[in-house]
Amino acid sequence: MHCRLVLTVSLGLGAAAACSDPTSATDLHPDGPPRVEQVRLVETYSVGTGSGSTRVVFGFGTHPDATPDDEHPVTTATAAGNKLRIIMDELLRGNDLEEIRCRTTVDSDAFARVPLGATPDDIARCAVAQDVLPARCPGSNPHSVCICANDGGCSGMDSDDRPFTTPKGESVGVLDADQDGAADDTRFVQGAVGIRCDTSGMPTNVSIDLDNSYWTPSGNQQKPAQGGFDALGPAVVLVPGPALPTNVDCSIVFSSDVVDKDGNQVCAPPGGDIRAGCTPGDTSAVRFHVEPMALAIASPISPEAQSRTADVLVRANVPIDQASLATITVIAGPATHYTQFTPTVLDTVPNQITIHWTAMGGLAANTHYTITVPTTVTDRYHQSPLQPLQIAFTTGAN
Repeated sequence: MHCRLVLTVSLGLGAAAACSDPTSATDLHPDGPPRVEQVRLVETYSVGTGSGSTRVVFGFGTHPDATPDDEHPVTTATAAGNKLRIIMDELLRGNDLEEIRCRTTVDSDAFARVPLGATPDDIARCAVAQDVLPARCPGSNPHSVCICANDGGCSGMDSDDRPFTTPKGESVGVLDADQDGAADDTRFVQGAVGIRCDTSGMPTNVSIDLDNSYWTPSGNQQKPAQGGFDALGPAVVLVPGPALPTNVDCSIVFSSDVVDKDGNQVCAPPGGDIRAGCTPGDTSAVRFHVEPMALAIASPISPEAQSRTADVLVRANVPIDQASLATITVIAGPATHYTQFTPTVLDTVPNQITIHWTAMGGLAANTHYTITVPTTVTDRYHQSPLQPLQIAFTTGAN
């Protein structure tokens, strides 16, 4: 058995060792395209007749230490608060996945990629004081970082609160407040890895939380005592923001820019079996289904003596499309003789509907009301709940 050293520069600007014995759980597999070996994500499941609970499972791929409860196709992926751990069989080029924080805006924001071939020494020389930065970190050096791309230059404040303007093509400097020669902050690259879902027959790219998503070049297939399955790696950790579309099928997609050290694109073999072939760039084998949108009463309701002024709260399991709340209706009186109106709906909480009566002076006394939250109230991807929610009550005398 022999070992090889693989160097990755990214915020992982570091090294990871791997051995070539294919039978070892500590081994990586650098030959061929980088393959998705497993995907772990959160699913909602029922325990007996109780309410749904959540757990993290292998929704794609297998592991010898996993039980059937740990690994199976996911048909109710948790819509809000999910996190995907996409475990690879080899190292990816970290430069394609994470970028570093610069001292000021370099294009549309203050984050910039690390050029291929750059080392920690290159980061350090571009983290020096502003007055010596042009000499230490010239734009002419292909390994310099945080290069201004704006025609009018890039303006900011140095560590002594003095304004500066960097010409296009020169470095604004790496943000390094603690002066350790390394970037203070990193961020996942927009579009590097994403989640794509089938909404109304059309593919929809899910918004990704770039600050909480990341690439970790550490780990292997050996389940450690600390961290368990959630320490397997190397891995891309992908956080949807703020939620997944409900009741849809989803898959993962990698940009063609995301490659291994040999320039091979990522693919996903059937079932995560790395012995099987897969076409570089094709990760369609990874599939999961998201739980439906759900609505539930979130405030006390007295069927026979409901308060005439208390707000009625309805909570969803995902953020709600505020424009769709206009379809909520209230019927006052018996079905044979009623008045229908649209209530005032407040939108201060993303996943909560607040039905407010005080603007109309409160409800009538001793009157039967039926609130209907129809299926036209949707999540932010315009996906509907499976059924409407009706809340019926009679107001008290006071």
